[in-house]
Amino acid sequence: MEGILTYIYVGVVVLLLFGAAIFVHEFGHFWVALKRGLKVEEFAIGFGPVLWSKEVDGILYSIRWIPAGGFVKLPQMLTSEAIEGTAEENGEGEPEPEELPPVSPLSKILVAFAGPLMNVVFAIFIAVFLWIVGIPKQVNEPVIGYVGKSSAEHALGVQPGDVVQSINGQEVESWHDVIYAVLDSRGSTVEADIVRGKEKVTVKLPADTWDGGIRRIHLDNHQQLVIASVEKKSLLASVEFEQNDLILKVNDVQAFSQYHFVDLLMESPGAEKTITVRRKGKLERLTFTTPDQAGVSVGLMPEPEHGTWDLILSKLGKDLKLLEKTPAKKAGIKEDDIIHKVNGQRITSTRHLVDIIQANGDQEMEIELIRGGKTMTLTATPKDKRLGIALEHDLGLIFKPEAIKYGETLAHPDPVEQFGDVLYKVGITFKALSRGSESGVGAKDLSGPIGIFGMLAIQVKHDLRLALSFLVLLNINLAILNLLPVPVLDGGHILMSLIEWIRKKPVSVRLQEYATTAFAVVLISFFLYVTFADVKRVPLLHDIFQRETQTEPSE
Repeated sequence: MEGILTYIYVGVVVLLLFGAAIFVHEFGHFWVALKRGLKVEEFAIGFGPVLWSKEVDGILYSIRWIPAGGFVKLPQMLTSEAIEGTAEENGEGEPEPEELPPVSPLSKILVAFAGPLMNVVFAIFIAVFLWIVGIPKQVNEPVIGYVGKSSAEHALGVQPGDVVQSINGQEVESWHDVIYAVLDSRGSTVEADIVRGKEKVTVKLPADTWDGGIRRIHLDNHQQLVIASVEKKSLLASVEFEQNDLILKVNDVQAFSQYHFVDLLMESPGAEKTITVRRKGKLERLTFTTPDQAGVSVGLMPEPEHGTWDLILSKLGKDLKLLEKTPAKKAGIKEDDIIHKVNGQRITSTRHLVDIIQANGDQEMEIELIRGGKTMTLTATPKDKRLGIALEHDLGLIFKPEAIKYGETLAHPDPVEQFGDVLYKVGITFKALSRGSESGVGAKDLSGPIGIFGMLAIQVKHDLRLALSFLVLLNINLAILNLLPVPVLDGGHILMSLIEWIRKKPVSVRLQEYATTAFAVVLISFFLYVTFADVKRVPLLHDIFQRETQTEPSE
């Protein structure tokens, strides 16, 4: 019952917050239009079929089914029927023709500008409120969790547990800062200041759009290893782990991530390892002896239709067949083989193997396999840095998603700081979009209503003040996007009105209608595209929504 009430609470608050951002925008148009003497036919929140409506003093107030925007219908200004719909289409009957006086360019500009301006005013109001009450500050230290043993980063001396202090001279306080700083960079490397204890070194870390994602460095953030469940029949079944154990160390070496833990556990075959865990507030020491023939198990996968191979770091069903064209099939690799060594290096984890294949490129490699308890050696030549196999390392442990941590002390950033942070992120996003081939950022990475609702829901569930902080970002984004000089948007109306002011006569109505309709089609198509991309991200948003939160004591 508590879970259902949580969902209802979050849903209601999200609709109210998002609706508030839309309402203040449209109210800006509405209020200025009345002040400038314009005829107002309708004030609507949402698009599509009418959910509720009421006419007051000749103005139709309505709420529509699609809560993705809104509009004020002004017959003296060109509006987009492609988005708003005509009165007849919306079931309102045929409107009475009415002769209305023309509107001055200044009035049109003021009405169009009022919407974005109200979003900024609303954002300022929220920012001042948050300045007074404070905002929980997420604790997400830029501590490196994993460095592949065969990676370029390892060759540079980077180690798990190192702290990233700056990227290209820009100081970072969290892993989120690292992500933004790398995304804002150019070139094949970024210069990073790395701190280890009292020692500080500067290294040039490779940065690229790994595996078709956005531009980033090939390093992971640290993780807390809290066990969610333990399989009875698995490699680590004998260790006697318990649910909620927090894995801390292997042989007194701190484990900074799941992959780092596996590497520490699997090195030195035949040797007994001591694993330190925190269990119910106390430290416990468990033991494990690494098998001599430990390695990475092979699962098989077909070649995708687009002609490339993917490495899936998860278990696949036994019914999948390996096609003749894949490098693994040509080499003679079979399902359930255990990859023990590659080019003489003993494999400790799936990530370790991936790093070796990526570093090897498309050069021939020597692979030592264990098949049915017997050792054999094959040679394989990857294609596009892929072998065409799936990998699994069935340790028998499932870890809990890491809790989202917030500091005990609230932050009190003033409105200037909050706006500066928003504009910094918006600027990076626009720059990344403008050089998408290098940054890897495209329309697929932008969020529509579903993504915005999802992020708002996450923030509302964790802390309402976080949702209000997100609302500052949302309102500034709405203001900036609506001021773009594109027909359909407020900036397009302003541009047309400026042209009319300069020319001393209106732009051709037919030209405006053609341009508005064409851009409305483009806008709707873009809206559908980002919505489709949002739908694919729903599982990820759900996982984040379900994550627990915890407060970290201040130092």
